[in-house]
Amino acid sequence: MKKALALVLAVVMLFTGSVMASAADSPILRFDENGEFTILHITDCQDVYPANQTMVQFINHAIDKYDPDLVVLGGDNCVDDTGNIEAAITEIAKIFVEKETYFTLVFGNHDREGGRGENDVLLRYYQNAGGKYCLAYDAVPSLSGVGTHNLPIFSSKDLLKVAYNLYMFDSGTSGYTDANGNGGYECVWEDQVQWFETVNSAYTLANGGKVIPSMAFQHIIVGEIMEALYKEKSEVALSLDSKFVNGKEYDTTMVNFSAIKDGFLLEAPCPGVEDSRQFEAMVEQGTVAVFSGHDHINTFTVNYQGVDIVNTPGCTFHSYGHAYNRGGRVITLHEGETEYDSEVLLLVEEAMENSEIETDIFSKIFGILINRIITAFFDAFRG
Repeated sequence: MKKALALVLAVVMLFTGSVMASAADSPILRFDENGEFTILHITDCQDVYPANQTMVQFINHAIDKYDPDLVVLGGDNCVDDTGNIEAAITEIAKIFVEKETYFTLVFGNHDREGGRGENDVLLRYYQNAGGKYCLAYDAVPSLSGVGTHNLPIFSSKDLLKVAYNLYMFDSGTSGYTDANGNGGYECVWEDQVQWFETVNSAYTLANGGKVIPSMAFQHIIVGEIMEALYKEKSEVALSLDSKFVNGKEYDTTMVNFSAIKDGFLLEAPCPGVEDSRQFEAMVEQGTVAVFSGHDHINTFTVNYQGVDIVNTPGCTFHSYGHAYNRGGRVITLHEGETEYDSEVLLLVEEAMENSEIETDIFSKIFGILINRIITAFFDAFRG
């Protein structure tokens, strides 16, 4: 394994140098003249072919309004199991091609379930349909999962300087059982963690030993969210619900609401069953935040051990969700800073602004009202 990592490190260093050398000729990501970089995080579209048009209209509207430098599809992107999966993927990718907007993606647990094909095949569908606008790739095909990769963001001031790094992780699928018989979801595995450490260390070395800020995106949330929000279940305490994560059982009926910086928690998070050391590595490597979807009706940000754990609400009309928090998230990075701006986009509020988003007036008014009530409830705990 050490020889393999040394080889990867050498390849990464070579790759980093070649990317820098060809920066002027490559379609790379870069901070704008104001030192800002905007990401639109859309997760859990979880749709079939043809896709729900309200969702499509919302994504189009969000791109027009915020002009993102990059769209990140956060997993469970297409779930058509009728033989139309390539058409479903092409329909989603077409949005970004027509808007001339770069996009990348991670896979979720539902992407390859139900006979839709393996993720390497699905990745090729995205790449073929997205053309030059699809920046997703499989950095090391031998790693667990498909499509784990990083995207450097270059400085607005220095053509050859990497100012930020974005990491995309395949966090696996469902149906996993640990050694103690606890079933649930997979996670980002050890080989992916080692890849991340190696790549990030290479960028740090190339930057004169100074850590470059980074963010991570994956579908399934990291297990440490349970430590941040809940206590371990006591053997004598009565609990209505609990979850086994990282070898511990957490009582999900007792929530530490004060840990939630913003947004709200409406369902217990569903992280992977195992501890892959991913979060520990992100803390050590100076990762600013890790963004997930998967849990459709959560919109929270929780800071734990210096890393923001962020859940973006689902955009789906095909799976479970609510009118009051269906949407996405806009993230604005600032060059030279670890602080960033993050805003949840609510579909109902955007539909109020843009009549072309086909949503009935009752859903708009009811959704906005309920969102305000829930937000006030969580703000009371934060206050």
